[in-house]
Amino acid sequence: MPSPKYTKIELTPEAYLALESETILQSKTLKQLASELILKGVSKESLDFTQKALAVNGTNKFDEKVMAKTIKDIGASSIKFSENLLKTVRGKLQKEGYLGTMLYVAQNTASIERDELHRILTICAYHKVPHSLAADILAKLNEIDSQSLAQGSSRKEEKLTRQTRPASGSLPTPH
Repeated sequence: MPSPKYTKIELTPEAYLALESETILQSKTLKQLASELILKGVSKESLDFTQKALAVNGTNKFDEKVMAKTIKDIGASSIKFSENLLKTVRGKLQKEGYLGTMLYVAQNTASIERDELHRILTICAYHKVPHSLAADILAKLNEIDSQSLAQGSSRKEEKLTRQTRPASGSLPTPH
């Protein structure tokens, strides 16, 4: 599906030359790089407004199947992260994207936490999950893990109980 066309903007010759040079260095198109640079340069309030406007227009939908696959790929973690760490990582993710967040995690967390957060961030990036949704996944990480583990174990217990319980009204026969 083609992307929408917007009003053209004029750049100074110096800015255009710098943009062109940077596209070569980063192996990106002018459109990709200019969009990234603009989004990095605007205020948090502007980004929030944009997210809300896109959500209202229905253009910010993320495929539910891809989201389900992402969550399934992440799976349950045996690590419980502190709320303070998750809050910081979510903030970094929304401000600096995946690479900036991974750099922060590498520099400021213990090896087990670092490895697990890198795994989760890599899965989200692989599935192209928007930063805001990845931040939501991180916010619910401890809850999702404990709930999914609890649900999984209760289902296993029910299944085991059904298999070992005699049918109602009948008594097991001694051998």
